[in-house]
Amino acid sequence: MKINFSAICKKILNPPTWVKILNFIITILSATGALVMVLIGFEKTALEVIAYFLFGIAGLSLAYSIYLIIPLFPKLKKRFIALMEKNDFTYLLLRNFGFRTIIFAIVSFIMSLLFSAFNAYMGIANRSIWYGALSAFYISLAFLRGGILIYHKNRIGRKLKCKNDEYVKAKVYRNSGIITLILNVALSVAIAQMIFTDAHFIYLGWTIFAYAAYAFYKITMSILSFIKAHRQTDLTVRAIRNINLIDALSSILALQTALLAVFSQGEINVTLINTLTGTVVSLLSIAIGIYMIVSAHKKIKQLQKGNI
Repeated sequence: MKINFSAICKKILNPPTWVKILNFIITILSATGALVMVLIGFEKTALEVIAYFLFGIAGLSLAYSIYLIIPLFPKLKKRFIALMEKNDFTYLLLRNFGFRTIIFAIVSFIMSLLFSAFNAYMGIANRSIWYGALSAFYISLAFLRGGILIYHKNRIGRKLKCKNDEYVKAKVYRNSGIITLILNVALSVAIAQMIFTDAHFIYLGWTIFAYAAYAFYKITMSILSFIKAHRQTDLTVRAIRNINLIDALSSILALQTALLAVFSQGEINVTLINTLTGTVVSLLSIAIGIYMIVSAHKKIKQLQKGNI
């Protein structure tokens, strides 16, 4: 009997609905079983063979599940967008870049306050200049974001002349750049303290992986938003995006110190790597601040010439 491999491949690539459902169930059960094995410990026990079998099944079924879900993304995306456009708030969040920037800035403002409070507590509890400097840096970032948000709030419903409005925005953008340079002093102090005292962040257990995922998400979104913001004429929107990028860069530095402290085990020169990364973060923050000041200065000059 000749096996028709072509027909088998077609069935695997385009399975019936019951096969898809069965695969998803197998994925959930095998992943759950593998997680249980990890939690109870399976090394050098009779469960070791079962554990590796579950790992293999979970990996294969998960890969197949991803393959089956990918073709559904376009349809799900259309339905999701249609659902969001039915509500005024979610419509603006989806379609209006400036509005989306302000909303995310509010969230970042709250997160910065919480993170600065955590660093302040750690600084007092451990008498650490490292945590104290980071607390000052994050609280200053929070107030900088808050100042721009208050400016936006005050602009709502206010009938300003276009040129005057643009002039005020340019000044806000310039002042944000100046404050960014001042904030770099606090960041530089934290970096110097980290280098000279081998200080680093401490995350309990699995929380380091959760923070790692959050930090990578934040830096990715900040870079994408930084690029998009340059198409915006609203300088305050660009200011918020630049501040978010500086925040994300400092998060990457904090994450690196924690990861190296946990996983390096003396195999690499941690101090050298942290020094290099800290220097790059500090220089990028300075460059962003200078860029904001220069851009705002040019814009103010253009507006002043237009008023002559």
